Amino acid sequence: MKSYFLNLMLMLLFSVTTLQTIAQTKTNKVVTDTITIKGNCGECKTRIEEAAYVKGVKTAEWNKTTKILTVVYNSEKTSRDKIQASIAKAGHDSDRHTASDKSYKSLPSCCAYRTGTCDHD
Repeated sequence: MKSYFLNLMLMLLFSVTTLQTIAQTKTNKVVTDTITIKGNCGECKTRIEEAAYVKGVKTAEWNKTTKILTVVYNSEKTSRDKIQASIAKAGHDSDRHTASDKSYKSLPSCCAYRTGTCDHD
């Protein structure tokens, strides 16, 4: 009877420890990061946020005043680098990725952040 009780207690302890480890591992996959992205206006905001939504991104919010993108993503499905690369393809520069001349020139004139010529906010 004592060994049965001892085995039951050990199994219970092992189960709780395993569940805690699984829960911690799952939580650690979600990352909140901030990235500086160049842009000017509300159109830029929409484009940047849409481009940031690669597979694994939960939320993306760009502030046009601070030029900071706050992004929450699953680090097992994507990375900061992949998010920045997607945004660069949409025409916006970040600290690690520069938009190609072709994608930058395809932006509307109000979004010409390199020249600073935005005709509206």
